[in-house]
Amino acid sequence: MTAFVIVQLEHRVRDEVVGLKSPSTTGLQFMKTLKQHDAILLSSSRSAEERGRDVEYHTIEVPDMQRANSLAAALRKMDGVESAFTKPGEELP
Repeated sequence: MTAFVIVQLEHRVRDEVVGLKSPSTTGLQFMKTLKQHDAILLSSSRSAEERGRDVEYHTIEVPDMQRANSLAAALRKMDGVESAFTKPGEELP
């Protein structure tokens, strides 16, 4: 069953991941880690102006809860990741 990882990124990494800036080593490592866990970063519906103001969480979809837990643990160790936690698929629409 699909599961999710909710992640909060530092602004500089967030801008790289969403394509607003060229990716640094950290941004590239983040994307590589997602790929290794068969994960997909879901797009945000927030505008660029809204993104600059508040804490922003991103939702990452993974095939199952085991990979979600593994991905969240890997992301927590990365520079530029403020927090990462998992949610079972039935808890998010």
